[in-house]
Amino acid sequence: MIPPAVRAGASGSERQVFNALEGMQGTDDWVIFHSLSVAQNLEQMEGEADFVVLAPGKGILIIEVKDAKSVTYKDGEWYLEKNPSPNKDPLKQLNSARRSLRGFLKAKGQLGTEPIATLLWFPRLDRHDLDNQSPGDLQLFEWQLGWASDVAKPQNLIESVLERFVEFYRNNKGIDLNPQGLGPERAKLLRKSILSDFEGYASPESETKRRKAQERELLDEQVLLLDMVETNNHLYFDGPPGSGKTHLLLAAAKKLALSGKKVLVTCYNLLLAEELDTAIGALDTVDVYAWNSLQLNLAGLAENPDNAGGAWFEQELPALALEQVAANPHRAGYDAILVDEFQDIAANPLHVDLLRTLTAEPIEKSTVILCGDTKQQIMRPSGEQVDALVAARALLPGIVHVRLRRNCRMSPALAKAIGKKFYFGDRFINHRVPQNTEGGLDIIAVEPGHEVKTLAKTLRSLHEHYLPENIVVLSIFGLKQSLSRLILEPERSDGAIAESSDLKWLQKQLRTDTIQESGIEATIGAQIRWHSIFKYKGLDADAVVITDVSVKGIEFAHTTGLEFAETLFVGMTRAKYRCVVLDSAEYFMHQSGGVRAKKPPG
Repeated sequence: MIPPAVRAGASGSERQVFNALEGMQGTDDWVIFHSLSVAQNLEQMEGEADFVVLAPGKGILIIEVKDAKSVTYKDGEWYLEKNPSPNKDPLKQLNSARRSLRGFLKAKGQLGTEPIATLLWFPRLDRHDLDNQSPGDLQLFEWQLGWASDVAKPQNLIESVLERFVEFYRNNKGIDLNPQGLGPERAKLLRKSILSDFEGYASPESETKRRKAQERELLDEQVLLLDMVETNNHLYFDGPPGSGKTHLLLAAAKKLALSGKKVLVTCYNLLLAEELDTAIGALDTVDVYAWNSLQLNLAGLAENPDNAGGAWFEQELPALALEQVAANPHRAGYDAILVDEFQDIAANPLHVDLLRTLTAEPIEKSTVILCGDTKQQIMRPSGEQVDALVAARALLPGIVHVRLRRNCRMSPALAKAIGKKFYFGDRFINHRVPQNTEGGLDIIAVEPGHEVKTLAKTLRSLHEHYLPENIVVLSIFGLKQSLSRLILEPERSDGAIAESSDLKWLQKQLRTDTIQESGIEATIGAQIRWHSIFKYKGLDADAVVITDVSVKGIEFAHTTGLEFAETLFVGMTRAKYRCVVLDSAEYFMHQSGGVRAKKPPG
């Protein structure tokens, strides 16, 4: 799609058609211009084509979209209700645009034999709305008209119009039409001729603003789902990374707070809870807690005991919180409970039981919204994982399952590449993010001893396109063993990390958000964050670098019962645009004898 987003001021019908065309599958070699200005117009000072489609193997189609509430065509004259120029003849607009396009290509010596057809599309009307059930006369063909029902299958409509155009004119001795004359390479050539490129260089700052604006627009469209399900008090939003689950949760929390309800928003991850608190924590009737912090608060404790182990977090603390809530109901009493990353809580029956006790009314009569994705269940060994949807239905048997399968965050190229690496393909049915959005996945083989040099080179390259604060380095390891930790404390590397200019540069760039816990004094002004994959789960960044894909990392996963592939998948999908994996274990090699990524269960 050129441009990749619908133009400002486009009518509702144009937006409908744009979204329909942008969502087509299997048309990667098609080129579609939107709101194409025809300055080199043969008949007037200027003109515009709503859409021009270059479909290799089919031909060229010029589309005029009319946002008419009703249409009257009588004696060759048009009247389009609610249209800015109700009496303007749309057929003349189309024919003028076609003549101008043909004249332009002829002048450049690029006019070929591919068909150039036209389509008049009324997305607000259906064919059965017409009094005359067989529209068509000497001025137009019935198959030149598109209706509301065609929005669901735009590719069928386009191909049908082009095929019928060729069929009608095939026997005309003065016209030579060859749809195959427009191949993928010729389509690229015409694309450059119709809209030539020139270069300027956007700064990372301007690119960040552009990306943020696009993300906000796409995520806000997803919020419309809340209107569709607002009559249901129990919702489970299930979707892959990038489908907008957290954005929906935040929108729902704001809406509930504005209605006067006391709302609890919680998640397992501390860093994600901090992000949620920044977004909505200031609302008077909203409490935001990390799951562990919530349990401590309910139990009347300030912090976890020193050297607290699994038994404390899995059994003792939730049992104590349950006991204190039963004795002191005022500590809970929420009208609505919203849980992000529900799969991290679902596997522990005590945690689920605690959720039941947090509402003022019985939970069946309260508002409960859960967001989750079973494939991102990396906080537990694989043998202890559960189906998050099954757990949600056990908690609330009548819960409405809302499957989110539209990509609202990730570069489609990145999403598809990650899916291919892990053998489950593209988990999205539709990419709302434009297909030509910059981004992708890079797997870089790292020779032993070159980890620091490779990381520095990778981050310098990313610096050219992304602000440092929008880059994050992730590891399967926590604070003690990751490459980033060793870079900041090279004395811990047993001499494996030597003093170098790359090391000094990285020490100035990297920072940690957990300085007190780690004991590291990060350089003031450093902006590139580093975390473990587990602590960063649920968050995202423009660019992500994965380190420690090593034999040591794989062994660590196996000894702790974790699925290394699942953990990598979660880390890689934290990236919105670009992910770089530094592979020092040849984990992604394909030749025989290499360690291969296993297909995630389910």
